[in-house]
Amino acid sequence: MIPKRKRQILLSFLKDKHKKNWLQIIKEFITLYLSEKNIPVNYITHFLYRKSASNYKDYLSLKENEKLIEWSCSQAADQIVLVENKLLFEELLVKNNISTPKIFFHNSKNKFTYKGDVFEIKSKKELFSFINKIFDEENVQRFFCKPVDGRMGQNIFLLDKNTLKNLDDTLINLIFSQEFMFQDVIAQHNSLNKINKFSVNTLRIVTYKNKESKVEILSGFIRLGRTGSIVDNAHAGGIVVSFNKETGEMGQEGIQLIDNGSGVFYKHPDTGIVFDSFQIPCYTQVKEIITNVAVLLKFPLLGWDVAITPNGPVVVEANHDFHLLLSDRMENGLKKNPVFSKLL
Repeated sequence: MIPKRKRQILLSFLKDKHKKNWLQIIKEFITLYLSEKNIPVNYITHFLYRKSASNYKDYLSLKENEKLIEWSCSQAADQIVLVENKLLFEELLVKNNISTPKIFFHNSKNKFTYKGDVFEIKSKKELFSFINKIFDEENVQRFFCKPVDGRMGQNIFLLDKNTLKNLDDTLINLIFSQEFMFQDVIAQHNSLNKINKFSVNTLRIVTYKNKESKVEILSGFIRLGRTGSIVDNAHAGGIVVSFNKETGEMGQEGIQLIDNGSGVFYKHPDTGIVFDSFQIPCYTQVKEIITNVAVLLKFPLLGWDVAITPNGPVVVEANHDFHLLLSDRMENGLKKNPVFSKLL
């Protein structure tokens, strides 16, 4: 039986009304197959079968993507733990005066660490008492909670002081079974709240650092959440829009991943804000903070998640084993990207 995700992708492809004629699709598919010596899955997932995609040879193959990420990781094998473990990563940023959301406490199953002390929590009642104590001491109303080694927006949730007592037992069991960090809730810049206020809409910026430690921005796009969702991830149904890497002006078109409906949007479907030329706030500061932080790590390639607050950008996390193919899609083919040519 065909897995569910592959069925969704195939169905979306067959229903797409913007396809090239079948003869051209077959010809291009075979051309890529002979060139890559592998089934060119990205021809479908990157929408290269659509009439608007004329440069289908400018995109990375799955093998090329894997080789690039493996090569980058091999240059910094001793630092992989720094980006995989969000606690260590926050420590690195704080030490180097890079703005990042504050982590108030974290846990490893039933052992919770707060201000250097470890507390063993044995029951739901003890957990509520412990969290309420920190709410009061830190004078905050909410915590943003995510796995220490999480990926793709999975198992992320909010803890609210006013609704803590109603916390679902399933979520409590999840906390006791994994490692979570409980951090400050990011206050988003009002400009981005206008597009979507339900989640923090983060930038994904891919940097390339050469042997001389010069950092350049390879690609950039913004992830926009939808009404009612606290995450903006493309894998969770969010919309991604590319932006000009020099100016921070958003492009005309936003897309959803093919397994989330392969929608194309020119304005946010929930707020009506038009994407074309929308200015990402504080973008000069974004470029500065990303350039400064990329120098701290040995990886030639890194995918940075950045949020914009009323006081400027904050680095949320770095990704070493990231989805370069999505950047490839948003750049309309990385092989024609001038910075990528330097990388090769």
